[in-house]
Amino acid sequence: MNPFMKPKLILSLCMILALSGCDYKTVTSTLPDQSVLPETLQNQSFDQHLDISIGYWDIEKMLNASHPDAITQYIESLFNVTFHPMSVTWSNYKDRYRILSSTHSLPDIFATLTLSSNDNHDSGSFINMIESNSIRALPEDMSSYPLLSNVLALTSFTKYKDGNYYAIPRNSFTDPILGSTDAAMLVRRDWMDTLDIKDPQSFDDFLSMTSAFVHDDPDGNGADDTIGYNVSNLTALGKWLILGISPECNTYAWISEDGQYIPSWTSDKFMEVVKSYRKLYQSDSLDPNFYSKSPQTVLEDFASGHLGALEYKSSPSALMELKERWDQQNDKPFETCVDVLPIFPASDGIRYSNSSNIFWSESYLSSSVSDEKAERILSILEFLLSENGKMLCKYGIENVDYALNDNGNYTCLIDTKGENLSIVLKKKYPSLMLFETLAGWGNDWKDFENSSLNNLRYGKPCVDLARKSVEWYRDNTTQLKRDYVFLNAPKESVESLNTSDAFQSFVKCIIGEDDPEQMWNQVLAEMDSKGLKNYISMQNEKYREQKE
Repeated sequence: MNPFMKPKLILSLCMILALSGCDYKTVTSTLPDQSVLPETLQNQSFDQHLDISIGYWDIEKMLNASHPDAITQYIESLFNVTFHPMSVTWSNYKDRYRILSSTHSLPDIFATLTLSSNDNHDSGSFINMIESNSIRALPEDMSSYPLLSNVLALTSFTKYKDGNYYAIPRNSFTDPILGSTDAAMLVRRDWMDTLDIKDPQSFDDFLSMTSAFVHDDPDGNGADDTIGYNVSNLTALGKWLILGISPECNTYAWISEDGQYIPSWTSDKFMEVVKSYRKLYQSDSLDPNFYSKSPQTVLEDFASGHLGALEYKSSPSALMELKERWDQQNDKPFETCVDVLPIFPASDGIRYSNSSNIFWSESYLSSSVSDEKAERILSILEFLLSENGKMLCKYGIENVDYALNDNGNYTCLIDTKGENLSIVLKKKYPSLMLFETLAGWGNDWKDFENSSLNNLRYGKPCVDLARKSVEWYRDNTTQLKRDYVFLNAPKESVESLNTSDAFQSFVKCIIGEDDPEQMWNQVLAEMDSKGLKNYISMQNEKYREQKE
């Protein structure tokens, strides 16, 4: 079915809004047509006006706007609510919510990372929020929200021991192979061609390539100003590269070994990762400042032409963000210089691709939320998961930002001035940073299609490269298998034993001067002295009890 054959999203008076530049609410006091709502919501009453506070990452532009943008106003009018956004950052959101929880002042709905995290501190916070009565359970009757119910059905293992759902998972990939794009290596293909370097077929080949990027003047400017390899986000270090070293260890999660689950970094297989990264660091292949650079600085290194291999993502939206930076600083076209590097075989001869959780991050309702407000919030999430809600967030307002003919064919009404539509819409409607992903990430094959619409949204070079990447992984790799039921099961939080500390120790071993194998064995010995083996046994026992 054509995705644009659907009910009208907006009153024709919105055209007046576009032409006049007036505030939506000053144009009409009529509520939007309720036919845009999912059928199960069309008979619900939204007569009582409600104020709803929302905590979310990086929505400062929405928060600081002089007045709500038209998409915010549209959703507010549809559900008779007023939104009160609260922006948090990726560096402070955990502490911010912890403080708000202790003072009983959490937003009505907020997104955070708990069950889908590989750190037991994050998982433990899920238990703490329930037991401290900081969050409330979802209603037992979810029949009015079939789309949300489908999400919960796919993640039924997130139920708490009292039989209730508390977390609202934000599902990521409709097809597991799309999770491969969460771990990609972007490379300067033009540098490889200049230095006559072929695609690496082993870790040693990769080390030689990135070392050449540093030492052999790949940009030909005669200056010592190039960097070999770095990762856009330090906590994702090796998410691609480790697939060719010790595949199971690429996300620092728990893995199954010898009949029980253990943290991947306690496995003997992780030792090869430690030694390999020490080699990269000592050869200058790995950015000497990898542990201190911010994600934005690393992206800037690549976009400005200084970094040769960037561990990143290969979805259309991620590539679009990078290309936007690139185009601001380079005369050479992105598509002639940048490529996605195929992963080399692991020691067993198999090429592996990344596996991602069915959901990434969760939303919660504060315990202060009344039944009526909970129903209103769930109705908003149900709308955002619906086809009409997705259309609103992807393409803007019908007859303002786009038009459909009688056959359902799309016409863009915005003069994008050469920019990608997704970027233009987020500038016009800052609230899309919230509403586009509040209910779910919604990544499916449609986003990777080579279509004129995707070319408009992301730019043809990004769509082509993303499609090439995911098809290669689909056709040439074996996707890692992980037990996400165990991984998403609540873990006890033990202060002295957690993934964050283990990762910091890993970084110290990379940049240390003593033998890396001895250093890592010392790390494990210290953790053993703090009860690591007992902790692992306890988590496995709790999981067995949960399954029974």
